Amino acid sequence: MGALGMRPLTMGTLTMRALMWKYLICTLLIPASAVANYYDRKAEGWHWYELRPVISNQSSEKKSPIQALQAFKGQIAKLKATAVMNPTFENVRAYMQIQKQLMDRSGQFARKWLEVVYTTPNLDYSIKHPTSQVGRHVYLDQQQYQMDVQVRKLAKTHGLFFFYSDCPYCKKFAPIVKAFSQKYGWQVLAISTDGTMLPEFPDARIDNGSAQVLGVRHVPTLLAVEPKTSEVVPLSYGLSTHDQIEDRIRVLIMKRRES
Repeated sequence: MGALGMRPLTMGTLTMRALMWKYLICTLLIPASAVANYYDRKAEGWHWYELRPVISNQSSEKKSPIQALQAFKGQIAKLKATAVMNPTFENVRAYMQIQKQLMDRSGQFARKWLEVVYTTPNLDYSIKHPTSQVGRHVYLDQQQYQMDVQVRKLAKTHGLFFFYSDCPYCKKFAPIVKAFSQKYGWQVLAISTDGTMLPEFPDARIDNGSAQVLGVRHVPTLLAVEPKTSEVVPLSYGLSTHDQIEDRIRVLIMKRRES
């Protein structure tokens, strides 16, 4: 012991103190993140030396929208099948949860779709085809007017052949054909296949083989015939309404000429 009661310093004491100072300095120089990682991974214990798993580039790559959509559809189908085949509480809840995700995404898409339509006139279908009640009436009136003009124009180049007999459908169809021809100015050649006369067409002719030539096997039958080209277009096999005759004229004659 010295005069102050302190233990004299020996070579061993100096060496120990030097090691302690080195440890302290090294500890201060270690980044805080490294220390945090050490404590976060303390459960590894003595397995700190194990090899890290190699992550493939394929799994780390971001999926394309098509791949993501297909994967989402597959997940929905899988959860649905699981819920149907094994309807436990957990399975049904899992399917309902992913179904809710689908509905949420569909709602977002629908809202954005409307936003684009409302701000981009050339993509708005309702401009030319109104969906409101008032606009729909105006659209239908305009369509009917165009139909009237086109049908009247066709009446100048086509005639109607009306084949009938004493059947109840023929008697019901005769006044419809008569009203249609009067409205648009069509000339009607009524042909009776059994000699029956109808009040709507007192000047009807008796069939002399025309039905067989034109392939008429059922009555009533209404044909549109163009004399110059001998084109024959069937407008009705059986009883039809006024609107149905117009629709068939539009589809079978007008659309064909436009194409």
